[in-house]
Amino acid sequence: MNGDPTSHIYIHIINVPSFEIEIGEIDVIRLDYNSTISTTLQILVEDRTGDTMRPTYLLTLLSVLSSFIGVEAIPTRDNQLVLAEEETPRPLVIWHGLGDTALSSGISSFIEDIKSIHPGIFVHSIQIPLDGSLDDERRAGFWGNAEEQGWAGCEQIETIPELKGGFDGMGFSQGGLFMRFYAQYCNNPPLKNLITFGTPHFGISALIPCPTPPTLSCILAARAARSGIYTSYAQSHIVQAAYFRDTERLDEFWKINKFIRDLNGEKGLGEDQDHDDDDDDDDDDTKQKGRNGSGNGVDKLDNFIAVMFDQDRTVSPAQSSHFSTYSPSNKSEIIPMNEQPMYLGDWIGLRSLDEKRGLVLEHCQGEHMDLGGKGGCGEKMVKDWVGWRG
Repeated sequence: MNGDPTSHIYIHIINVPSFEIEIGEIDVIRLDYNSTISTTLQILVEDRTGDTMRPTYLLTLLSVLSSFIGVEAIPTRDNQLVLAEEETPRPLVIWHGLGDTALSSGISSFIEDIKSIHPGIFVHSIQIPLDGSLDDERRAGFWGNAEEQGWAGCEQIETIPELKGGFDGMGFSQGGLFMRFYAQYCNNPPLKNLITFGTPHFGISALIPCPTPPTLSCILAARAARSGIYTSYAQSHIVQAAYFRDTERLDEFWKINKFIRDLNGEKGLGEDQDHDDDDDDDDDDTKQKGRNGSGNGVDKLDNFIAVMFDQDRTVSPAQSSHFSTYSPSNKSEIIPMNEQPMYLGDWIGLRSLDEKRGLVLEHCQGEHMDLGGKGGCGEKMVKDWVGWRG
């Protein structure tokens, strides 16, 4: 340090409080913010002997600073030290599925597993309605306006400071549609990796069965849906109706549906597009969602991991989890994603994401939402796609 009894070492790091320590022959090390460079800290080293700081002292200094600050200290030329801040795993947002709650025993257990795999990770589980009772949450999975629930989730995410730098999203079954809704219509803060499990991305052609034993909310919602799935009431009050896409009734679907139709860029399709909505509502909808309804699409994601359950008998067809549908003329035939007009025309950016290797179609071997327990497919997805640093 050129024999100067008061030498300067510059360290690049953010938000470390001032403190004083002693190291051997060095009287005091005082760590303060540099007044002229906001993201640089300055260490003033006062050596009692006035000698040049020897390398052994420098290494000791690095070791002590690392233990105090929790960062990696790296010596460089010209008396420069660069401390690499220890990064925490990227936060995760979970959106649960039909009939579940944000912090049910199953979701809470899964969150604990995630935290054991990625120590220090922040996890938020979406609650709709916010601060509602458990019964309110369960009911909202069946009854409600899907679009309004999607916007409510956007507002909830935008208020969480831990997510401001970006986060990963995980959606279970219909919760994956809502996480995709966020990516396409909100995305501030940005969603990075999106993982969906058993999500009917291209809708369902049969209502999802009620649980055993069935809940009253599910029974009533199913009855109401069957009585008129493509009525304005059902589309705005029953969540499953919002992603019910019967390939034998596509003109009805394209005319009345908004939620899954627009998510997949199918707005404007069909023979008769004279909607009952007034022009002002339609203009507002176009401003929010774009001409074909797809908003910003999905190609802004870093990665989109769509997981299909190979033995799924809940989502019909199971391949909807991979953006496949029944053929309009034959329900025993499946049209794969890469043959869909939506993919070929890149209506929602799915093909663009695929071409840059950001779309991953994964499989779980079991039935709907069977994550396989310890060492299973759910844990594999968490290890591979959640908790990235930087």
